[in-house]
Amino acid sequence: MIFIQKDYDDILKALGKEYFIFRIDYVPDIKEWAKDRKFELSEPGQFLKLISEDGSLIMVIQSDIKDEILNGIINGLFVRWSLKDNVNNPADTLNSIKKRLVYCFLKEYIRTRLDEELAQDEWVIKEMEKLGYFTE
Repeated sequence: MIFIQKDYDDILKALGKEYFIFRIDYVPDIKEWAKDRKFELSEPGQFLKLISEDGSLIMVIQSDIKDEILNGIINGLFVRWSLKDNVNNPADTLNSIKKRLVYCFLKEYIRTRLDEELAQDEWVIKEMEKLGYFTE
């Protein structure tokens, strides 16, 4: 089990400030939260959702998730990227929970601006490189 709110809140809040997301709300079950508010989730394993409320961006995150959820999202990246480049796959560099959560956070952010998943992945990887996550 990954305790996002307890163990990674500071990292995600700092990341949010870089992208003008000044509020992070944690919910126990994002599927129930989305259903109650009639929001659509993009994929079955989605555990965060970027919303706009009163002109502000808010990232809603499920407070705890199973490791398998995060692993499934990274496996999806691995498969998509292998269609583009089967030698250098950035999924291999997402070798910590912190990097994987940052990837998911940025992916949710860019999902509101780009439709094509591989273009989203490319943007996220470039942003992570710029922010120094691959030199840690």
